[in-house]
Amino acid sequence: MRAGTGLLPPSLSNSPISARLWLALAAGAGSAVCAYAGLYPRFDQGSLRLVIGLTSAPFAAAVVAYALSARTGLRALGTALLTSALLGIASTVIPAALLTWDHPNELFIACFFGILFGGATGVTYGVPLAILASLGHRHVHAQTHEGTDRAARIAGTWLFIVAAIGVTGTCLLDEPKMDWATDTLTAPSPLPALFGCAVAVAGWLAFLVASMRLARREAWVARVRSGLEPSFRLRPMDLRDRIDGLPRLGNGLTVVEFLAGEVSDTTAGSAYRTAATGTAVAIVRDDMCTVSSFTVAPAATSASATSG
Repeated sequence: MRAGTGLLPPSLSNSPISARLWLALAAGAGSAVCAYAGLYPRFDQGSLRLVIGLTSAPFAAAVVAYALSARTGLRALGTALLTSALLGIASTVIPAALLTWDHPNELFIACFFGILFGGATGVTYGVPLAILASLGHRHVHAQTHEGTDRAARIAGTWLFIVAAIGVTGTCLLDEPKMDWATDTLTAPSPLPALFGCAVAVAGWLAFLVASMRLARREAWVARVRSGLEPSFRLRPMDLRDRIDGLPRLGNGLTVVEFLAGEVSDTTAGSAYRTAATGTAVAIVRDDMCTVSSFTVAPAATSASATSG
């Protein structure tokens, strides 16, 4: 357990899913929805949409996870586009083999068209994936509780929009098929639309839960700032603080300090301290506090330089 974690309210615990994983899961689920909805060149008449959806999900997740390792958000965008094009080609291999199962001599031709259209489809899918990676890049590399929740909100919003596009696409593109045995029209399967709706709901829930975490965290820091949490105070970082072991609720130079026992009358009137008298339990953003209410000591600057 990280230092200070046990002294914080349980409601401030970090998300069990990392920021990178939130974005990768959203990418995989969103791509699966669009592929299962049939949003690709339908040379198979839509018969392989389930296979394409199953292959698109891990590929899209891998694209975003890899792109997030780039040094900047702009590089993450370019990496996602390039990787999507390559994996778009790779994702056509299994469908091409299935389409030519009874005619193996046509496999080369099928692979040729797969390369031709798979790369273009990969780039098309890569555009929203690149947007997702570039938007979430900053929050992934912040490595804070707040960054994780903001990445989750981005992932949830993106997933809701992409799932809505998939549902709209399958409703517009899927047409009744003629059953020549009975000479009747067969209605298209509702499963792609239902799957898309379920994923859209999941995206909305992810956004809602992350927003609640952010609001709960900011409300608690506001209580500490107002002196409504007598066991906690805010102060600048000090050289004695073990910064690497503290939970990073936000990215800043302000420390939440736990004061054991009763708070003395001399300190009870203010939620801010300029010297380390208790136990540092977390780091928060400076703009979550009234920075002018205390003077950032030189020790804080030195601690920041040491941690950097």
